[in-house]
Amino acid sequence: MDEKRNGGVVAAFAMTHTPGLGNLMHLPPRDQIERIEAGFGVIRQRLEEAKPDVVVAFVNDHFDMYTTQGMPGFAIALNDTHWGPTPETENWIEMKRAPIPGNADLAHDIYGSLMEDGFELFRSDSAELVHNVLLAKKFIWPDYDIPVVPIFTNCFITPLPTFRRAHALGRAVRAVLDRRPERVALIATGGISHWPPIVFDHDDPNDPFVERVRAFNKHGRAIWDKDPTLAGAILEREREMAQSGRELINIEWDKEILDQLARADVSTLTALDHESVREIAGPGGSEMLMWVSLMGAMKDREADIVLYEAVKEWMGGVGLLSYARSIDN
Repeated sequence: MDEKRNGGVVAAFAMTHTPGLGNLMHLPPRDQIERIEAGFGVIRQRLEEAKPDVVVAFVNDHFDMYTTQGMPGFAIALNDTHWGPTPETENWIEMKRAPIPGNADLAHDIYGSLMEDGFELFRSDSAELVHNVLLAKKFIWPDYDIPVVPIFTNCFITPLPTFRRAHALGRAVRAVLDRRPERVALIATGGISHWPPIVFDHDDPNDPFVERVRAFNKHGRAIWDKDPTLAGAILEREREMAQSGRELINIEWDKEILDQLARADVSTLTALDHESVREIAGPGGSEMLMWVSLMGAMKDREADIVLYEAVKEWMGGVGLLSYARSIDN
């Protein structure tokens, strides 16, 4: 991506980061995988044509950086170098741990400007990136080392930022980008409806797994030394859930919220409350906060639903949203 044109937002898309996109591609029916791969191909071609200098990513952390001992509502990583995946996630993401370029100048500008706007972001130096960013890289820019500026939103430990505030965050980020020289690709990852076994609403004294996960929520990656089999136990619990026959994908809600995002239904999306979302879309449903931030960063323009596939074997839907039409117009 060495040819450059004028700066500005040149690409924008949102996608789910379901772990199934790692080492479980063999589980769904082949025709479904082909549709998923074709959808990613559409976004990949768009990104190659756009030739961005940097990716600004609205993502969430999964206790790799922030824990219940220090969980910011919003955060940004500022360094010129990030790292990922973590050693514990290399195998299932199917990527080797390596440095990932950042853009410290842009990150510091976003951080300072948002602080002036009243967003008290937590600041980190280098980020630990996992499927939140690396599945996007794996499928959409696998052959390029595009610098990434990650902006994190707390989606798991209550109270969470409101959807209204997430939308305002995106707006504030866009105000910075509009005066910058870089060619920027905006991404959001997470969602849609899913029930990840890394957070729980209540204790279950009959399930020792719950307490092990709560220790992970509190201590983060440090827990692997004390409980080295927990990572495998989480993956095993996901497999058990996927094979249980429980309804773990709310297809109706997935399609509804994708339609609302595509139409930029700001009033409906910013009025969402987490209690209702959690009830009908699982604890993973609140990851749609990042998609709403992206909508704000795209100035509430319309988008196109490139793909939606409900993948039972991954106990989650795969969604792709593109703003190519609004950027071109």
